[in-house]
Formats: sequence, structure tokens, C-alpha cells
Amino acid sequence: AFSACLPYWGHKGEREAPLSIEVVDAPEIEGEGKPRRNAKFPTLVSTPFISRPELDTPWAVFSDSAARNGAKDCLGHRSYEEDGTRGDYIWESYAEVHNKSVALGYSLSKVCSIPKGGKVGIYCVNMPEWTLSMLASWSQSQVCVPLYDSVGVDAVRYIVNHAALPLIICQRNKLQTLLEAAKDCRSLRHIVLVEGLTDEDSSTVASSRKDLRLWSLQQLIDLSPGDVAPSPHSNTDLATILYTSGTTGDPKGVMLTAGNQLSSAAGCLLIDPAFDGDSVDTSTYFKDAIYMSYLPLAHSFELNMQILILSCASAIGFYQGDVRKLVTHDMPCLKPTIMAGVPRVFSRIYDKVMQGLESKGAVARFLFRAGFKANQIAMDRGGRARAWDAILFNKLQAVLGGKVRIFLTGAAPMSGELHNFLKVTFNAPVAQGYGMTENAGAAVAMTPDLKTVGTVGAPLPCTEVKLIDVPEMDYKSSDKYPSSRQDFDKQVSFKGLFDSSMVDLPIPRGEVCIRGPNVMMGYLKLESETNAVLDSQGWLHTGDIGQWNTDGSLSIIDRKKNIFKLAQGEYIAVESVENAVSKSKYVLQCWVYGNSFETSLVAIVAPDKDAVLAHCQKAGIQGDLATVCSTDAVQKLIFDDMTSCARSSGLRGYECPKSIFIETSDLNELGQAFSVANECLTPSFKLRRPQLLHRYADKIDAMYENLRSVAAAKIE
Repeated sequence: AFSACLPYWGHKGEREAPLSIEVVDAPEIEGEGKPRRNAKFPTLVSTPFISRPELDTPWAVFSDSAARNGAKDCLGHRSYEEDGTRGDYIWESYAEVHNKSVALGYSLSKVCSIPKGGKVGIYCVNMPEWTLSMLASWSQSQVCVPLYDSVGVDAVRYIVNHAALPLIICQRNKLQTLLEAAKDCRSLRHIVLVEGLTDEDSSTVASSRKDLRLWSLQQLIDLSPGDVAPSPHSNTDLATILYTSGTTGDPKGVMLTAGNQLSSAAGCLLIDPAFDGDSVDTSTYFKDAIYMSYLPLAHSFELNMQILILSCASAIGFYQGDVRKLVTHDMPCLKPTIMAGVPRVFSRIYDKVMQGLESKGAVARFLFRAGFKANQIAMDRGGRARAWDAILFNKLQAVLGGKVRIFLTGAAPMSGELHNFLKVTFNAPVAQGYGMTENAGAAVAMTPDLKTVGTVGAPLPCTEVKLIDVPEMDYKSSDKYPSSRQDFDKQVSFKGLFDSSMVDLPIPRGEVCIRGPNVMMGYLKLESETNAVLDSQGWLHTGDIGQWNTDGSLSIIDRKKNIFKLAQGEYIAVESVENAVSKSKYVLQCWVYGNSFETSLVAIVAPDKDAVLAHCQKAGIQGDLATVCSTDAVQKLIFDDMTSCARSSGLRGYECPKSIFIETSDLNELGQAFSVANECLTPSFKLRRPQLLHRYADKIDAMYENLRSVAAAKIE
């Protein structure tokens, strides 16, 4: 996961105490900064409850939640009405989920012969049965291996063979894909459907592979005797293998112990300012929380959130599986108190609100700006402008159910504008985090009371962080802020706008390295790849470039990978460019390309249909999306807005794309040109650049040819 923002320099309104502190007895090493830890936790912590260190695995904390809070809601899904629509949420209690998971785990072990350390695959969309299956595998010390529900035959085949999966739990609508892959997967012996079995299911499996055993989830639960004891992992046992969605080659299987996973979740709970380290009842945000599960459970962010919620005996409600109905249907029904998501999800909410105001005219826009400003001032003083809430903001808050206590975000950058919009509009703090699959999803995070924007906060209590020099990119742990505007302009590695109040202050920068109990064991069957990122001292080298701010917070400012050089020698951090131009309200997706033989960047853009058509309606431009995007006026509109966003983000002229191609001929139902289905996105929604280059090679060539023609014409 990569969460980057323009750096927050930390000199205005910073706290009296720093957010992180150096490890005092750490040795001085040339080319490295000293490791830093959370200022409130100078000793690394790996469990959530200080007085109960025996609760040191996800299964242990879940079992404790069930024992103490058996009657509380645990897992919920929306009911089916007679007309096929969805009704209210139906809940299973902690006691019910615990008993079912123990029963299912017993049958996985005794009926399906999956031993301790044996692997259990899960291949379905987020649903209660997903979490139940995960818990069941952990109850018998088995290894949970999630597959993204969006992956196809090739990825399923690779993961089943690489992990040697003997059993997969899946939905019926994944059965054909799984059976196609299973033709070349001799390790696979059992398929468990989350739905009840039909004769058609049995004949379908038998006609594909006669040696495959087909079960239903309920059938396995029912085959368990009444009172069986779990046999869970120890803290150091391998518990989960998460396959990273590789952007170039095959995915890598990240091996996480039970302790790795709990450490990450514990760190997130312990930074709640009100939490006393023992009783969840003292937590502002996680006591009696309701969490909406819609992010892919094969992703470390969502899996970490589930462990955190289960640790706190709070409720997890699952969306109905259609992201288009998430905000309009599921959110108002569930009324979640915790909203986690990648910034693009929140950006869509922002865009819809802004488009709604645009359509309602000048008076509505004036009222929103006035109310927003009033609430901004009131919140800085610790209150709210209640009159404005009654007139306007309560209605907007109802879009997400009206109960949100906190927004949690990571995996991509969030702009300061979006951060403030969420905080003020929904009256809830926004906490950005930074982590990756290799450290169980979380390593650094903002505390909810941190008011600054542009940082990812301080190391979690389970983590220590150091920065090491990257001289080829001009990042050093000994860096100081440039002494003048002229020096600032000369140093390409400094982004944004010159800040005279920062002159000559220490600004340590370099590659982010992470160590702690949340760091992975390694990559499954990939020793050389493991050694490339995990050194002999236990430091995980992330490939991200970080910066320590003067308040002790960390900003992620660049990426060691995904950089290239243009023909004149300028280095381009392409993700930073994409993040900047994607702030345009007219852009839904963007891929930026360049190479060392060309002097400029070009981009492929998927337009935001709603924003573009709303503008065209006002401007009197007629036609569908493809028609209007073929006009010079709309092409100039999108290009100019992208350029404006790039420059306002502090990008230099050569970092702005000089030509764009607007893709409208091959969009999916979500308006995306890049998707998992066409292999342009990974299952965690990262751009697959080699595939994009192959797909759009002719468009890239045409844009560069046109740019060369324009340049030649100017010379003539």
C-alpha cells in the first residue's frame, strides 16, 4: 500500500511533545537515520490488552470476545425479500459465530483431513461465511489463503498450485472458474460451497473432475459432533498467506504468523487516545462499533480491520456484493460507525456532493460554503455550528447512515481538500495510515486527534521506522530544508511550494524501512525475493520514500520504484504525477507514460461520466460520453483541468502530461477503462503498467508522433 501526500512540514500548531522519538541506544550507521518509535510506546507492543498478554493471536482475542460478549452482534448480512430486493440486516451473535467456526474447523480437520499447518483457500466476495471460514481454519491451526473474488482462471490456477491448496471454500458463481483452474491443480481435493448443494452442482463437479469432493459449508458444520475443543495457533505459527497482486510478474505469497496479524491490529487500537490498554469500553471509536465490510478481504487492510473489530467485540456488517449499491442502499441501512476505505471511494462521495451542489445553482453553493466555513471554525474550537448542521449537514451525513465516528484510509494518497471535506461535512476525524501486506497491513498511522494534513502519522506501537539514504534520487537522512527559494527550485527532490519558515531545518528523507512483530516471515517459496526486501537485521525495505517532519510524523513523498528518466535527464516519479492529475473532477482513471527516449509525458484517461456530461449540459454540448469527448472543447477542458491540478500540486512543467487520449470506447459498467477483468488493474486496483503499455501502444505512439509534429511545425 502506498499513501503519499505533499509533505506537511510540521512547524505550525504542532504539539508540545513529538509524535515519535529516536531509539536512544541505536547505533549510528553511515547513510541511515536512527530508528524512531511511537513517543507513547518506546517499547514495542504486540498485543492489544496490556494486562492479558496471553491474548496474543487473532483466534485468542476473538474467543475472548465471544466468552465475554456472547450475545452481542458479530456478523451481519442483508436479508432477501420475496420480491428479490434486500431487507434489514440479520445478525449472528459472537457465541453463534464462535460455535459455528469451531464446528466447521473440526470438520475441515477430521472430515476433510486438513492437518495443522494445512491450507484452506477462500474464494468469494465479502460475506459472513468468509469470516466464519477464516476463523474456522484458525481454530484448528490451519493456514488461511484468501483469493481475491475478482481474479480469473490463470490467477486461481497459479495460487492453488503455488500454495498446494487441498481445499477451497467458494461461492457458486465462482465454481466454473475454479473447476477450469482445477483441471491443472492436482493438489485440490475438496470444494466447499457456501450455499446449499444442488444436483446440478454435483453433476457439474463430477463432469469436470471425478476425484473432487464437493461439500456445502452447512453440511460440514452439521457433521461436527456437539462439543469439540479448538486447537488454535501459537503466536509464532504461520496463520495466513496473502498473495500480493503483482503489477508485473506472478503474485507473491506473503507469509504472516498469528502474531504478525494481531500486532498490526493491536497497534491500531492502542493509538486511540481514550483507550486505556485494557478495556475496550474506554475506546472512543471501537466500543460498540459497527463496521461496513466491502473492501476485498484478500487485502491486508480489510483483513486487519476485521481482526481489530473482532478483538473489540464489535459488529461487522457486509455489503450485498454490489459496490454500486454500497452508498445508496447498504450504508443507510447498516448505519456504520467506522468507515474504512481507499481515498478513491471517498473522492467519489465528494464528487457526487459537489456535482449535486453544482446542479442546484449559485445559492446552494453559497450556503454550502458558508456552512462549511462556519463548521470549520467551530470544529477548530472544539464544537459544531449546530444551526448549519440542522439546515444542511445532517442531510449529507445521512448518506452514510448518520453515525460515522471516524474515517480510516490508506493504500493511496488523500488530498488535504478531501481530508477536510470528510472531517467537516461528516463531523468525524480522518485518520490516514501507511502499511503494506508485508507488515500485515499497518505500520504507521495518524491518531484521530491529529489535526494536520499531509502526513501518515507516527509509527504504530508495534513498529519502529528508519530512513536510509537513496543518493541516486537525492534523498538523504541528513537532509536540511533549502536555504533559499533559488536552492529550493534547483533541488528537484523537494516538492510543493517553498516555505521560508522551514529554511535550514532538518528534514531527514530516505527509503522507509520497518521492523517489528508485525513484519512477515517472508515470501512463500521465494527465498531470493525475501532476501531482497528483508535484511539480516529484520528490517523490511519498503521501496517508499519517507520524510520525518518536525513534529515527529512521517510523510510518504515518493516511490523508489516506478521512476524513470526522460530524454533530457529529468527523473519522473510517475505515481506522484498520476495522483496529482487524478484530482481533476473530470478524471475517473489515469495512466501516465514516459520513457528515456521522449522529452515529455503522455496519459490515457478514463473520463468521469457524470462530471463531463454535467459540464456539457451547461455548455450546450450535445451527445453521449463518446461524442462529447471527441470534441476539441471537452478534450481541452479535461487536459487544462488536469494540468491545473498538477501545477497546484507543485509539479514542475516537465512533470505535466503534454498530451492525453480519452478512452470512451471500452468502458465497463462502472465507467472504468482499466479493470481487473481486462488485466489492466491488479485485484487491489493497482495499475498493471506492462499490460497498459501493450493495450495502448498505438495510442502512445500516435500521441508522441503528434507532439513531434507540433514541435517541428513551431521550428519551421
